[in-house]
Amino acid sequence: MSGQETQYEEHLRAVLRAAQDRDYAGYSKFDALNSPLLRILSLNNRWLRLAYTQAVKACPFNIRPHIGVRQSRNPKGIALFARAYLFLHEKTGDRQLLDEAETLIRWLLDNPSPGRNNLCWGYNFIWQNTIFLQDMYEPNLVVTVFAGEALIHAYRTSRREEYLECARSVARFILDDLPVLHENEDERAVAYVVRKVDAVVLNNNALAGAFLIKLWKETGDESLRSTAQKLLSYTVNRRTDYYAWYYTHPKEKSPITHDNYHTGGILDALLDYYEESGDDRFMNIYRHGLAFYREHLFDKNGAPRWMNDKRYPHDIHGAAQGIITFTKASRHVEAYREQATTIAEWARNTLYRPETHDYAYRKGRFMTWNYSLMRWCNAWMARALGELLTVK
Repeated sequence: MSGQETQYEEHLRAVLRAAQDRDYAGYSKFDALNSPLLRILSLNNRWLRLAYTQAVKACPFNIRPHIGVRQSRNPKGIALFARAYLFLHEKTGDRQLLDEAETLIRWLLDNPSPGRNNLCWGYNFIWQNTIFLQDMYEPNLVVTVFAGEALIHAYRTSRREEYLECARSVARFILDDLPVLHENEDERAVAYVVRKVDAVVLNNNALAGAFLIKLWKETGDESLRSTAQKLLSYTVNRRTDYYAWYYTHPKEKSPITHDNYHTGGILDALLDYYEESGDDRFMNIYRHGLAFYREHLFDKNGAPRWMNDKRYPHDIHGAAQGIITFTKASRHVEAYREQATTIAEWARNTLYRPETHDYAYRKGRFMTWNYSLMRWCNAWMARALGELLTVK
């Protein structure tokens, strides 16, 4: 193991220990409406809910403890931490790491969204965005996919059939329970939530396709492969002529344009499809999209840009996503590993807090949001460092 790899492993272990000491519980970026005070002051008005959510998210200090928001486990964060342990177990062979991963996965299986026929999960907060309102733990596609990815990863590591059967249940949620917003012979788009909505979140559609192709690889169920291809085709076909994606289709439904971490998620999904299936139909688009991602969404020193046309704030989630995306890319073009390590070094030198072994939220032009969010900051960086350690 190289000296740099040793440093990354020690760093990852420190982040994981600190998270474990906190029971993997913390605050979340969009949890403002978990405040009883803000729920009352929102007057059941969509725009007030949205305003409070955005204000707390953007606050340069952590106001949440002062307005009654409690720390709790985020199911998506638990899935990310589980995968970090699985990656580290693969690197070291340490059985205790696998045991901790399985403990977290057991928590997910014991705490799905209630009242559903199939396994699914939602966020641990009430969430108002521009497209929908979600209740606490109401299921959605993205949290469910991340839990499903953890199940597939755990199955491949442990070969426990229970995890594969649970992943099948996740697939049934995606295939049967989410409203279909668009479908033809070649494309399929599903809603982010179980409610009917008027926009497709493009990265989520791609993430669902990547999960289904992994499940196909383990089961041989051709319907999964067919649906995965259609889900990815929908997202691919809504790229710009310069190989970027808006957050939603139609693009007017969200103020997010070409941002960092959603772009990286789409690229990862396209590469996953190729690696799992051997089908290279999306790879030319992937390569062009990866070039756009590298050129327009990162500074030369590794700092993640907020969007292609907005440099600040540098968000830790963007750094984590960049590490993951370029690490995956380096399996095919070795030079991309340098980009991944450049981003990892920027994150450690800029936002890591050695006294608490966690990561600060973001850095602006003139100030730093010097507080940590368990899922947004630490679970994502743990997942990213785990991926980085797996590349030879």
